[in-house]
Amino acid sequence: MRRSEGFLIFTLIVSAAIFGATQTLPTLYFGLIYGMVLFTFRDNIREKPLRLDAYTIAGILLIGVSPMFLIYRWGDNPSPSTFQAVLFLGVSLVLFDAKTILVPSAVPVLEVFLAAVLRLREGVELLGLLSGAFVDVTSHLVRGLVDVFNVPIIVRGNVAVVRSSMVIIGSGCSGLDAFILYLLAAGLLILLRKSDGREASLLLLGALGIIPLNAVRIFTLLVIGYHSGISFLELFHSHIGDMMFVAYVFGYWWWVLKRPKDAEKARNG
Repeated sequence: MRRSEGFLIFTLIVSAAIFGATQTLPTLYFGLIYGMVLFTFRDNIREKPLRLDAYTIAGILLIGVSPMFLIYRWGDNPSPSTFQAVLFLGVSLVLFDAKTILVPSAVPVLEVFLAAVLRLREGVELLGLLSGAFVDVTSHLVRGLVDVFNVPIIVRGNVAVVRSSMVIIGSGCSGLDAFILYLLAAGLLILLRKSDGREASLLLLGALGIIPLNAVRIFTLLVIGYHSGISFLELFHSHIGDMMFVAYVFGYWWWVLKRPKDAEKARNG
């Protein structure tokens, strides 16, 4: 096994472990995006001798500093995303020629940047405005699904009444995080493929599908809660969304990326 392949497996396992321990979705999504970029550039990444040069020292320092973001508060809370990004950057500097990992390294650098922005007052305010807009749209769509399927659930504003329990559609349920991560992943894919205008437009437009998809997710959870109890709703709360998001992204991207092949087949008769 090549070192780059081993590092790819390492990043995926670590991302899954961090997500399992912290339930922080960005760590999972950024881990998958980073893995995708590593896989794409695996033939260009060059191993380097394990010697103590400047890059190796920098990598060791980053690895040593990374756990601090899990232990100490950065802003109001610790930052699993920053821990993940700094750890991956440090290990990559130790294992590989720094010049050959510049493109993959852009993913953890972006992860750190976003984590920092969201700890600024302006970043928090902007996130609150966007999240509020997504909550409003999602709540409206959920109410429409409840009416269409005539489910005995009351939805008023962002509050759903499921039998005798109230379920609040809050910022964590808005789908904004999945929307942003989709745009980042799609933008990265466009750059890697050097997509033409049509393909790039279709890939970016796919972000709009995240909004109704999230509404379907919440509606499905409410129906589960109505028929099986709130405890089952809480049990499936995170996992249904992850599976739906991954299935949607891979399904939609497969449809977009196979279009040039279909067109070429049609031209060739």
